[in-house]
Amino acid sequence: MRVRDSLERLGLSLPPAQVIPEGVALTYRRLVRWGDIVYLAGHGPTWGEGWGSPLGKVGAEVSIEEGIEAARLTALNVLATIDRELGDLDQVACWLKVTGYVNAVPGFTEHARIVNGFSDLILELYGLDKLAARTSVGVADLPFGMPVEVDAVVAWAGS
Repeated sequence: MRVRDSLERLGLSLPPAQVIPEGVALTYRRLVRWGDIVYLAGHGPTWGEGWGSPLGKVGAEVSIEEGIEAARLTALNVLATIDRELGDLDQVACWLKVTGYVNAVPGFTEHARIVNGFSDLILELYGLDKLAARTSVGVADLPFGMPVEVDAVVAWAGS
């Protein structure tokens, strides 16, 4: 089944492009392709100009469930960037590496559970054989107070 069809079956749609703040646009690229390797910059849980999830730290202002949903929305943002900049989502040959950063309170240890929101969606769309190696890291803060940020590397089969 095509990725777009799977998204539709799940009742999901790709968000509009994340708005890049003034002063950052000249030094920030969402995606860089080098041959058949695609590097995706850190993405967060936005819906175009607005935040698609609560802001703040997981374990304080953001619940575990909200953190998981924020990571899932972040996956949709990464997919949307691939779709806008490269085209067909079915040309992702493999998700090679995913790093998830969780803005969490001190002592929080369930970072992997939060980033599962990202990986579970990728698994649903692409299958186990294309699932990335992954790292989940707790951080003191993230830009704009985002609860989650994810970057990724994928192998690209398209021309």
